[in-house]
Amino acid sequence: MTEREFWNDAYRYDPVHASVPDHIITTETTGLTPGTALDIGCGTGGNTLALAGQGWNVTGIDFSDQAVFLAERAVWRAGVTARFEVVDATDWSSLHTYDLVLSTYSLPAGGHAVTFIRNACKAVAPGGTILIAEWNTTMAAIWGFRECELHTPDGIAEAMNGFTIEIQEVRRIESFFPDDDPRASHGSWAEIAVVRARRDGASS
Repeated sequence: MTEREFWNDAYRYDPVHASVPDHIITTETTGLTPGTALDIGCGTGGNTLALAGQGWNVTGIDFSDQAVFLAERAVWRAGVTARFEVVDATDWSSLHTYDLVLSTYSLPAGGHAVTFIRNACKAVAPGGTILIAEWNTTMAAIWGFRECELHTPDGIAEAMNGFTIEIQEVRRIESFFPDDDPRASHGSWAEIAVVRARRDGASS
């Protein structure tokens, strides 16, 4: 089974637990003037909906066509406007630039993450912001992963050439998962790597 097939099955049969609750988007986008936004790894569209609700003109991309189907349905049901594409961000170059580029819990493991981040950075307009949140490597032992499958703030920031780093930290979030979520079997908290950066240059 390919990774795309795995995630298509996950979004088809258990979309609630294939998605990750958001705990940072509101705080990290407060103070930004709404403009154009790109949600990379949009999943079922939770962050896309949140940004649209703040007044952003949002495009969501994901390599799972099932996730994009669910995101389109969620946007339609919410009565808001957003557009979506089925895209693999490790093998893609955006035709547009955006005032905000967001990726939460979507980075692939290993060297593919660097390609993903650099492609994401190319999509940021001059003066724009990129925000990435990922599972920190401290979660590897707890969840039975190899450390190379997860990420650190330093590793994420190192791939952002030409950007001014504004936030680069490990953030512990209590009650990350609801108690009835199977992913809370280790405890409901999680530690995430958070990096927010601004692309050098004036916005157009």
